[in-house]
Amino acid sequence: MSDTEDQSETPPGPALKGVRVIEIGTFLSAPFAASLLADFGADVIKIELPGIGDPMRTLGASSPGSDSGYWWSSLARNKRSVALDVRTPEGLDILGSLLRDANVLIENFRPGTLERWGITGEWLKAHRPDLIVVRISGYGQDGPWRDVPGFDRNAQAFSGLVHVTGEKDGPPQQAGLPVCDFTAGLWAAFGAVTAMLGQKLNYDSGGNQVELALYETMIPFLKDMPMRFRHEGIVTERTGNTPDYVSPGGAYQAGDGEWIFVSGTGDRVFTRLMTAVGRPDMAEMPLFQHNRDRVTHRPELDAAINAWMGARTAPEVLDAFARADVPAIKIQNIADVMNHPQVLARGNFVDMPDHGRGDACVTAPMPRFARMPATLRFTGQDLGESTEDVLMGELKLSRERFDDLRARGIAGIQS
Repeated sequence: MSDTEDQSETPPGPALKGVRVIEIGTFLSAPFAASLLADFGADVIKIELPGIGDPMRTLGASSPGSDSGYWWSSLARNKRSVALDVRTPEGLDILGSLLRDANVLIENFRPGTLERWGITGEWLKAHRPDLIVVRISGYGQDGPWRDVPGFDRNAQAFSGLVHVTGEKDGPPQQAGLPVCDFTAGLWAAFGAVTAMLGQKLNYDSGGNQVELALYETMIPFLKDMPMRFRHEGIVTERTGNTPDYVSPGGAYQAGDGEWIFVSGTGDRVFTRLMTAVGRPDMAEMPLFQHNRDRVTHRPELDAAINAWMGARTAPEVLDAFARADVPAIKIQNIADVMNHPQVLARGNFVDMPDHGRGDACVTAPMPRFARMPATLRFTGQDLGESTEDVLMGELKLSRERFDDLRARGIAGIQS
């Protein structure tokens, strides 16, 4: 067998093996972006302040006796924690040394913060000319709102998302999860990988900056709202669990109190739905022949569906809809989700050893790759757990210098 054939049969490593990422971020967006890259094999070095660390360490519930929360164990997985104060000249110098072998730097501080620390564009270029710098902020690096502080809830409110979320006659509602932070992480990781691919395809070595605002992450999800306003002057309002563009559909309550989300989109699905609820005659009425007509006359359709569902339990409703091939699903809580056979079969949650604190339940990496898949190697490290390995083992700092940096609070290790 030839060497070429031998190599072709060698299982490839993770897709981003050989990529090094430096993360200088707190809370959620930048750390989540780095987590995504780490899952696919990137060597992520997370820079944290000695003795303090990322505030996310203490967000949410935690296991007994742990200094870090459950969330941290999952979000910081596959990253090496280096406790280093890059605001000091010595810490900045060490960061420069780390960047010489880095491909990507990810940060999510307010604009101007890194520059105040001496981490300017010129400084970065001097240490790594082809570095990809990913920057996430509340409102972006330019514009009149550049310096306005912004967090996830601010971004939700600013983007228009909160205005259209909630019941028609109720107050605006934020999403139940930090969606702008998470989507910012997704866009940032996508931007980093795209920039690296662009370098490779275009034989470019000039470096790049990937920059986005938290509120911008929702803009592509606004469907036709911008067009309707621009062309018709219509401001989209809240419709609760009944979408304003299709009918019938939304959340309906069964007789046992369970809520079921039903989608009656499309003429054929609509006919099957109304047949299943015992009103095939309504599917034949000219009043409901087209979706735009059904949206106009939603109350009549909802009344028929509610009457039928209210007389039945959720299992009876779901069974009837399944037999009629009508898309319907019980609105699940986290217990329902984690115990659902489909979720179990897909392995969407994984229990991993968590630094002597028992097991931590973490979300499985996604998307799935047939080759070069993502891997879960370890949970979120203790603060500074990898400082000594990186600074002494890789940068070859002497024991004397390392101990001096540690004594002065510039570098730290786990206690």
